[in-house]
Amino acid sequence: NMAGGFFRGTNVEQDPRFGDVSEKMIGQAKFSSVLKKPVNMSKVNLEAIKPWIADKINTLLGIEDDVLFDFVVNMLEESNTPDARTIQVNLAGFLEDKAPEFMQNLWSVLLEAQQSEGGIPESFIRNKMKELRLKREEEERAAALIRASNTRLREQSQQRRPRSGRHSRWDADNIESSSRGKPERASSSYSRSYRNSRDHDSRRDYRRRSRTRSCSKSRSKSPSKRRLS
Repeated sequence: NMAGGFFRGTNVEQDPRFGDVSEKMIGQAKFSSVLKKPVNMSKVNLEAIKPWIADKINTLLGIEDDVLFDFVVNMLEESNTPDARTIQVNLAGFLEDKAPEFMQNLWSVLLEAQQSEGGIPESFIRNKMKELRLKREEEERAAALIRASNTRLREQSQQRRPRSGRHSRWDADNIESSSRGKPERASSSYSRSYRNSRDHDSRRDYRRRSRTRSCSKSRSKSPSKRRLS
C-alpha cells in the first residue's frame, strides 16, 4: 500500500508523486515574510490545530481532501523545526496559487500556538468562547420563546374556561329563565286548580244560599196569602 507506506515514514523526496524539492524551486517561489520565523513543534498542540487545517483545506479546495490533510500533518510531525518554505513548495502541486495563502495562515497559527499556554492559539480559545456564548444565547432565546408560547396557551385556556367550566352571562340568563320556567308552570297549574276549586265552591255556596232564601220566603208567607196566591 503506497499511501500507507508514505504516511508511515516515507519522506517527500522518496515519493514520486510529489517530485523533488530543490533549492532552485525554493528560489523561484514567493514566500510570506512570516515564514522566516522558526516554529518549535514541541511547543505546539498539533491535535488542537488539526481541525483548523482540515477546515482551511476544505475552504480553499471546496471539497474534503483527506490525502492532503494527512500530507500536511505528516510534514509538520517530521521535525520539531519544520521548514516552512519546503512545505509550501510541496503543497503547490495540490493548492497551486493558493499555497502561499495557506502557508501564511498556517504558520501564523503555529507561531501563535508556540507562544500560548498549552500550545493552543489564543485566537482559538477566544473563538471557542464566542461560539459557546452564542450557543448559550441561542438556547436562552429558544427557552424564552417556549415560555412565551406556554404563557399564550395558558391565557387562551383561561379565556376558553368560562364556556367549558363556568357559565357565561348568556348561559346564566338562559339557565335562570329555564329554572324560573318550571316553577312558574307548576305555580300556574296550581293556581288554575285553586281557582277552579274556588269557583266550584262559590257556585255551590250560591246554590245553597239560593235554596235557603227560597225556603225562607215560602215559610214567611201567611196561610191566607198562600191560599189567595
